[in-house]
Amino acid sequence: MNKSNKTGNLEVSSDQLRAELIEIKERVGALETIASLANRPVVEKYVREHLTTDKGKQIMAECEEPRTREQLRSKLGYGTVQALDHHLKVLREDDLLHHRHGEDGKLTLEWSNLFKRLPKGTRIKILAGTD
Repeated sequence: MNKSNKTGNLEVSSDQLRAELIEIKERVGALETIASLANRPVVEKYVREHLTTDKGKQIMAECEEPRTREQLRSKLGYGTVQALDHHLKVLREDDLLHHRHGEDGKLTLEWSNLFKRLPKGTRIKILAGTD
């Protein structure tokens, strides 16, 4: 995938844009990590206040690795994707899950950076409903 557009004397390839986008994402990710670490007690409190249902915790546990809606529906025993979407909507609105388009073009759900950057032990306790 090495398409290029010429505008006057400027040539930009999609590979260059992709590399710059990756660099920007890495920098933003580093800043989010710093903010998350500095505000860990606030983030943990927020997550505990918003992740209160057993179904929400089950979905979050499954999304440690990116999952499609159909994979979640099947694994968690929802009759329809719409029934699952009822719970996904809340998790997305609370910034606990987000969509991602994989290299293969599939839309998956995975932990948001907010949740992902909590310490592993804290995530385990929150998902298990223990303190």
